Amino acid sequence: MNISQTAPVKTFKRVHFEAALKSIAKLANTTEHSPLGPVQEFELLRECGALEVVLPGNALDFNTPNTPALLELLKDVGKANLSVGRIFEGHINTLYLIHLYGNTQQKEKWYNGVKENGDLFGIWNTQGADGININCNHESYIISGSKTFCSGASLVNKALITGNIKTAQNEGWQMLIVDMEKISDENIDRESWKPLGMKASGSFKVNFSGYNFKDCDLLGQPGIYLNQPHFSGGAIRFAAVQLGGAEAIMESTIEYLKALNRTEDPFQQLRISRICSEVTTGNLWLRQSGRYYDEWVIDYTRTQDLIAFANMTRVNIEESCLKVMEESNRCVGARGLMAPYPLERIFRDLSFYLRQPAPDATRLKIAEFFIQNPGGFND
Repeated sequence: MNISQTAPVKTFKRVHFEAALKSIAKLANTTEHSPLGPVQEFELLRECGALEVVLPGNALDFNTPNTPALLELLKDVGKANLSVGRIFEGHINTLYLIHLYGNTQQKEKWYNGVKENGDLFGIWNTQGADGININCNHESYIISGSKTFCSGASLVNKALITGNIKTAQNEGWQMLIVDMEKISDENIDRESWKPLGMKASGSFKVNFSGYNFKDCDLLGQPGIYLNQPHFSGGAIRFAAVQLGGAEAIMESTIEYLKALNRTEDPFQQLRISRICSEVTTGNLWLRQSGRYYDEWVIDYTRTQDLIAFANMTRVNIEESCLKVMEESNRCVGARGLMAPYPLERIFRDLSFYLRQPAPDATRLKIAEFFIQNPGGFND
C-alpha cells in the first residue's frame, strides 16, 4: 500500500502543519500495532503541504538557505512520532539528492510526482551480503539483490537505492530511483523487521531482483552519493528527528509528574532541570549546525569544518538524548514506563533510533579534525 494521491497537495502553512502533528501524536500508540504502518499520518503530512515544502518556490526551497528551519521541521515531526520522522527525513533526504544531482528532466518528473500525486520518497543504502548489483541488459538495466532497513517500504512510491554498477560507461556505487509500484508485495520481507522500537517505520528488507529500468532513472554519476560534505553533513537531519524524541520525553515526563502532583518534589525538580538543560543543549547544537551548513556548504574551503561540526552535532545530540532518557527514567519509575503511557513507546523508539552507523568512528574523526586544526572553527 502506498500514499500516492490524485488531488494536488496544498501549499504548506505552519498552522496546518501543527494541526497535523497533533493528530500524528495522538495516533502513535495505535499506529505502532497497525500492519499498514503510518498511512494516515502521511496523508496528513501531504494535506498540509509538508511533502513538497522543500521544492522550488515553497517555504523551505533547497535553493535558499533554510537549513535551520528545515531542521526545526524535522524535529517537530520526530517529536510527534519518531517512526514517522524517520520516514519523512528519508523523503527530504531523497529530494535533496535530486536537487543536488538530478538533471532538469529528472527534477521536473520527480518533483511533479510529489506536487501532483503526493509521492513519498524513501532512501535505502544499507545492505547485507546479498546487496544490490546493477547489470546492463541491452538498452536497459536489471537489478539483482536486496536492501535492508528500508524504512517505509510498504508506503513509499519512489525509492532511492544504491548499488554497484559496472558497464562500459559507468562503474562504482550508483544511485537510482525505483518505482515501488513495480515491486511485488512478495518481495517485501516483513518478517525481517522485529525491532525493540521504531516498529511503525516498517523498515523491511526488500528484494529488487529482476527490476528493469532505463538511463533516466540513474541519479548522478557513480560514487557521487558519497560526495562530501553532503554525505556526512546530512547527519544533522536525522539528529534533528532524534532530538524531537527527546523533547517528547521531556514534555511527557513533566506531564506525568504534574498528574501525580510530584513537580514540587526537589529531587524531581533537579531531574527536570537536567532534562531541560540537555534538550536546550541539543537545540543549540541543532540551530548552529543549520546556520553553519548554509554558510559552509557553498564554500569549499570549509568542507572539513562542516563535516566536523555535523559529526559533533550528531554525537552531542545522541549524548543529550541518552541523558534525557536516563533522568526521565528516574523521574517516572516503573509505572511511567508502562503502556498506555506514551513514554513506554517513545523510550523504545528513541533507544533504537539512536543506534546509527559508526558512532565511535565518528568521534575519532572529530578528534582527528582538531588534532589537524588546533584552532578549531575559525570564523
